[in-house]
This record gives sequence, structure tokens and C-alpha cells, in this order.
Amino acid sequence: GLAAAHAAGLVHRDFKPDNVLVDGAGRARVLDFGLVQSDSVAGGHGDADELMQSMVSVDDTMHSSGVMGVTGDGVDRSNIHWSVRLTQFGRAVGTPAYMSPEQHFRDPVGPYSDQFSFAITLYEALYGVRPFNADSWESLKVQVRQGDVPPPPPDSEVPGWIFKILVRGLANEPEQRWPTMDAMVDALERDPVRARWRIAGFAALVAVASAVSYAAAANREGEADLCGGAAQELAGVWDAERKDAVAAAFAATGASFAADVSERVLVRLDGYADAWVREHVAVCEANHRGLQTSHLLDLRMACLGRHRSRMAALVEVLSAADSAVVENAVQAVAALPSVSACADAEALLAVAPPDDPRTVLRVGQLRGQLERAEALEGTGRYEQGLGLALQVYGEAKSLGYAPLTAEAALGAGSLLMAVGRPEEAEEALARAVRLGISVDMHELAATAAAKRIFVLGNEGLRRHDEALATELFAEALVERARDDDGRLAALLHNNLGVVQASRRAFDAAGVEYERAIENFRRRGGADDPLLAVAYHNLGNMYLDQGRGEPARASYVQARDLFVRLLGESHPLVAHPLAGIADVDARAGEYAAAIRSYAQALVLMEAAYGPEHHYVLQPLAGLGRAYARTGQEALARARFERAIAIADRMQLVHPLVAESLEGLAELTAAAGESSDARGMFERAVGIYESTIGKDSGVLANAALRAGELAAELGDEAGAVAWFERVLGLPADSKSEVRSAAAIGLAKLLAEKPEARARMCDLLAEALLAFDRADPRRAEAEVLLARCE
Repeated sequence: GLAAAHAAGLVHRDFKPDNVLVDGAGRARVLDFGLVQSDSVAGGHGDADELMQSMVSVDDTMHSSGVMGVTGDGVDRSNIHWSVRLTQFGRAVGTPAYMSPEQHFRDPVGPYSDQFSFAITLYEALYGVRPFNADSWESLKVQVRQGDVPPPPPDSEVPGWIFKILVRGLANEPEQRWPTMDAMVDALERDPVRARWRIAGFAALVAVASAVSYAAAANREGEADLCGGAAQELAGVWDAERKDAVAAAFAATGASFAADVSERVLVRLDGYADAWVREHVAVCEANHRGLQTSHLLDLRMACLGRHRSRMAALVEVLSAADSAVVENAVQAVAALPSVSACADAEALLAVAPPDDPRTVLRVGQLRGQLERAEALEGTGRYEQGLGLALQVYGEAKSLGYAPLTAEAALGAGSLLMAVGRPEEAEEALARAVRLGISVDMHELAATAAAKRIFVLGNEGLRRHDEALATELFAEALVERARDDDGRLAALLHNNLGVVQASRRAFDAAGVEYERAIENFRRRGGADDPLLAVAYHNLGNMYLDQGRGEPARASYVQARDLFVRLLGESHPLVAHPLAGIADVDARAGEYAAAIRSYAQALVLMEAAYGPEHHYVLQPLAGLGRAYARTGQEALARARFERAIAIADRMQLVHPLVAESLEGLAELTAAAGESSDARGMFERAVGIYESTIGKDSGVLANAALRAGELAAELGDEAGAVAWFERVLGLPADSKSEVRSAAAIGLAKLLAEKPEARARMCDLLAEALLAFDRADPRRAEAEVLLARCE
């Protein structure tokens, strides 16, 4: 009917279920052309009088009431009637739930607009709900603009190839839809499965007329024919057109590393698509051989549908990539869940779908939104993904289907962790663990438990004991999840390593990192960027221990893996490069350190720009190295730039404190003691707020603040700072502690009532300095007063 109207030069503009009736002969008729307009004026937004004039030009037999009916055979002029019923919001004409994007946003309309409305109507007829649902017109417009078409519910009996036709009809851009309604109808009438059955039937006849051995071979060939259409299921998800779109989007970012990443992403997605096709064929063949029940077939196909949907969501994000998406693209593809999960019958049978059909449909829609949030998280678009995940989480809780709530809690918790909201992340992840266990979603529960350990034990919450108390429990969940490829175990042990390193239990941290690396290797982990991350974390741990060579070896492993997996110009390569520079600097190899810091800075600036918090590490490192080599002007410039970036970003970070310390030393050497003291004091405050009040890292800055206070004649201030250093744990830097003891003893030397304290301080200080140190001689002179 719509095709006939379009052939007559008419655009309906209000197609919806209410405007389709079936007559006594069983023929469907398109009704109510009250908003019709000529295709030649499709860009107009005329009033009711103008629309009526358009209708009169079609047929002057219209009456003042009734409906106009059109069938697929053309305009039915025996029963053409007129009614005007404008459904408007502002000047947008139509029924909002069924309107095309161009109607919502007042762009020119045409036959392609009716096609969009028809696709919504057919979607609703097939799946029981509309693809776009909202409580307000504004919310509906947002959904339509986003263009996220929810996948069919897992138990839908509608063939998958029909959904792909609907998705094209629901494309945001008119030129991406079907060229005409006739073309869309033709596609709907071509059943690829039926065609394959006809071919298979012929093969069966040949097999019957053949010898037994040949019959067996023909049977296998017949199975291949019946199950050979799996690749077609990925049309529109991952095909030549989508590959070109991703490659073009990456190139358009202009990122220096885009070409390297694009090549690697395309190869990885090809591999994932191949694995999906193989699993699809395996499911199909198992069914034809009678190796599984129809219920298990449905579950496995639904599982594959979800993996396809995840892939589609990620490809959609990649197709609109910016430089941040490109940076995270390989990692995001590597994180796609293995399709081998669709062969785990026990896990699939453990989770029952909802009883209510409408709930099933809504669960499918919300899972589609979660998959998009997951894709956004994987590509570094955390804030955008978080908004979507929290929306789904809220609706899932009210819907009352526990498996979906568990999935949404995990998604929300992961994104809350990524944006630095640890308290909320911990709450969501804890709920995911509880619900996951209660509904036998063991992999989900194990993932949530591993991530919760990271949140509890990292710098945000620093609840180390609570995090480690769940270690055995989390390991049991990983084992229960049948973590065949080891990736989940690797995640858990990496996170345990982070917690142990945060509490400075370095030996335990090293064990955990090595176990993470072992699990990555077990799964062929050299192909996973997370293996490089584990090596980098191990390097950081060794550096904190002062073990330079093991640190260097780990950083080199991380660098080489990142180069191989992501390309030598990828910004992630910069991080182990800066780590190698740190090792060189601590070893006094300042020329080598400067080279590595400079390389890291170039990579970071190319990827993130000159004003990103990542550049603080190479800037602070360059400042220290230049200062050690007497290049004071260069050192000062690097320190000042790092501090200025942090101030503009309102960033509080230990690297800012390090830069302040370095700049303060240069300022003090230039005779500007008061300014230098202020920088040291500010550095102490940053260390206290980021690392902790009892951290030995702040000892040197506090000591120098005290020494400058004494130099400026502020005795009370100096005493307070020296006491602050001496109040740190006894294992804090002994030389700095002893210097503070001497500084305080000098201030107490002229106070008879403090003589005993002075003597105790000097006795402690002498132990830290060898005989060649001038501070020892100074302490011995004062100690003579104690005899």
C-alpha cells in the first residue's frame, strides 16, 4: 500500500498500526491519509488547508469524513474519503512514536520517511514492542537520534535475517535505508533459509541414489549447505562495508598512530568474526545431528546473538572514532568475550529467561543498551557509557529480572570505577557479586569480585584488609566460572598485585603479578594488551623497591609488547618508556634518561596534546635529569610547565609534588628562600592528600621546609617541620630523619631545659652519617655538650 502511494507521488507522513486495517477478504489497507503531501513538496510543513489542497489535487471525490484506503494494487478510488487529523508537537507533523528522524527534527521528508515508520510498525508487530520507547517526546527524540535499534529478544522465533532488513529501514540517514518500499518488500519476501533448504533437498535426493559411503559424504556436505549461511548473519555487523567505515573513521582522526591501530583492529575483528561463524556452524551441525535439544539450540543461538550484538555495538563506536577511541580500540576488541562461552551448556541452562514475554522483550532492549555502554567503556568514552549504564541499571532494578540487574550492576560498577567514583563503584560491584552468585552467573560474579578487589584496595578507598579478605572467595568464583583461557584469573591476580603494591607488600605483589602473567601466557596472552599492562605494573613495583634491573627488564617487556600489539607510535608505548627513563635516572644515567623521557613526551603530546595529565611524568623526569646535569634553565622550564598544567586542571597528584620539590631546590639555590619554602610546604600537602600523612615520600620536602624556616628565622615553624619528619614511621628515610634530628637539636642547643632531648636526637643522628659527611661533624660538636 505504501509502495503504491509512493508510486502515485504521495507521502503518507503518519503511518502506524492504527492506520492499517484488514478487510473481509484478508487484504491489508493503508488508511488515514490526513497528513498526506505530494512528494514534490516533501520538504514543506504546510498547514491543514495546504494539505487539503494537495489531497484535492489527487481526487476531487473526497468527502468530509471517513478514510482514504490504499492497497498494494494502487489507489483504491472506489472508497476514497477525507479526514484531517493533525498530530503535532510544535510544527513537527505526525505521531511521535512512529515518526522518522527527519520528522522529529523538521528536515525534509519523503518516501524514505514512510519507510522508517513502516519499519517501526513491523518491528512492533514482530517483537511486541517498539524499538524506541520513552516517557516524553524529548527522550524519544534522543533515542531516535542515537539510532540504537535493540536486538530481538533471545526467544524470538522471527528469523534473524528479517531483523537486518528492519535495521536498514531504521537507519538514521535516509540514504542508508532501502532505496524504495518495493526494494524493502522484495527483501522481506526473499527467505535465504528457504533457498538453502531447496538446495539441501536436491542434495538429499542425490544421496539416496548413491552408495552408502557416498551417502555419508553427501550427508556431511548437506550439513555444510544447511549450516553454511553463518557468515551472512554478520552482514551489516562485520563485512566489507563496515571494515571500510572503521578504516575511514580511524584515518579521519589524523592520529599519528591511527594507521597502525587500524590494521591491527581489522585483523582482530576478522578473527573474532571467524570464531563466531565457526561456533554458529557448530551449533547448527549439532542440531542436525540430534546432539542437542531444541531448548539448548535456542539458548546457544541466543548466546551467539548477544556476542554478535556486542561486536556490532563496538563496530558502531569504532565507525565514529575519535583519537581516544583509536587509542583504546585494540584493547576493546581484545576484551570482547569469547564465543566459546556459547558452547557451555551448563552455564546457558543455569540462567532461566523471564516468564513474561513483554519482560523478555524489554530485557533484550536493555541488554542492547548495556552492550553499547560496554563498547563505550572499552574505547575510553567513560562518561558517555556511564550515563547509559546507570540508566539501564535503574530500569533493571525496577524490572525485577535478577540476571539483567546483575549485568547492569557490573556494567555500572566498571564505569564508575573508570571515572574515579570508588564508593559508588564498590556498591554496584558488590551487588553484581551477590546477584551473580544467586542466579548462577559465575563468570559475571567472578569478574565483579575481581574488579571490586581493585576498587577496595586502590588509592581511592585504600581498604586493603577488606580487599584481601575476599581473595579466596574470588579465586573460588574464578574456578567455578571455568575460566578456560585464563583471562579472568589474570585479571584477578593483576588486581591483587595492585592492592599488595599499594600496601607496599612488594614480595606478595610480585607473586600476584607473576601469576597474572602466567595466566595470560596460558591463553596465548602475548596477543592481549593486558599482558603488557601486567609487565608495566611489575616494573612499577620493582622501581618502588629500588630494584633497578628487574624494573628495567619488566618495562622493556611491556614496551616491546605494546609496540608489537599497538604499533611503535601508540601512546601506551610512552608509559614503559618513561619507566625505563626512571630506572636510568636513579642509576645516574641521565643522558639515557633524558632520551627516553623525551621520546615518551613526544608520543604523549601527539596523542593527548600538550595539556594532559599524562605528560606530567616525562616533564617531572626531565626536570630532575636536567637539574642533576646542571642544566638549570631547562630543568626550571620543565618543572614550571608541569605545575602550570596541574594548576589549570586543578589536579592534585604526587608528580605535581615532585615538580614542586625540584623547582623549590632551584629556587632556594637562587637565594629565594621564602618562595622555595612555600613550594616545599605545598608539596608536603599534596603528598599527604594523595599518598597519606605517614608516607616517607613527604619526608624530604618537610625537612627542606624546616631548614628554610630556620634560615628565615622562623624558629617555631622550623621546630614544627622537624618534629613532623621525626613523627613519621621509623622506617622512613633514615638519612632525612637524621638530618631533621640535627636541625631540631641545633634549635634546642641554647635551651637548657631541652638538653636531654637534644642529646637523644644527636645520638640517633650520628648513626646515619659516615665520618666524611659534614653533618656528622656538626652533630659531634653539639654532642660534646652532652658529656
